[in-house]
Amino acid sequence: MKTGGRARLDKILELTAPYCRGVVADVGCDHGHTSKRLRDLGTAGVVLSIERRSHRLPRRRDLDLVVSDGLRAIRRVDLAVVTGMGPAAILGILAIRPECAVVHSPDRTDTLRQGLADAGWRIDAEALAPEGRGYAEVIRVLPGEEPASGHALWFGPKLLDDPLVTAHRALVLAHWQRIVEKAPPESAGGQRAAGWVRHLTRGDD
Repeated sequence: MKTGGRARLDKILELTAPYCRGVVADVGCDHGHTSKRLRDLGTAGVVLSIERRSHRLPRRRDLDLVVSDGLRAIRRVDLAVVTGMGPAAILGILAIRPECAVVHSPDRTDTLRQGLADAGWRIDAEALAPEGRGYAEVIRVLPGEEPASGHALWFGPKLLDDPLVTAHRALVLAHWQRIVEKAPPESAGGQRAAGWVRHLTRGDD
């Protein structure tokens, strides 16, 4: 089984493939690995590799490199791939709305999902990829109203059918149980952790 960045990239491509057409923007392209794989799918009209500063663009000539603050310099985007950033950065980039987006944040995915729902995105698909001691969560969103709410939304409403969800749930539960053991029960952190433990053990929201 693949782990780490390769596994995550495979899941990004898996969720991207059905919508990889027209203008595709790889925002925060880093070394350009995702951009190249997107281009190799052969279904996109053009794949734009985007960084905010020119010195951060990859030093390669086989990609269409663009300096832009997110999607601000792009006239039209059919698919945006925004990965490896925090929730606030991802939500800020998606304020300029593409037709579809595939996103990944290394942490606070509950905050990301709630922010996406609040901004008028619905989760269309999700996938887990082994990474480090846990699992990367890759999310595909489309414009629309998100039907899930509360912990069901924050955990990932489309993760329930993922073959790795049982192991992932166990790790998330262990994380919140550790916080319950340390945080004062009456504190905001303690109450939040207790809510997560109830949801993950009994399905309470």
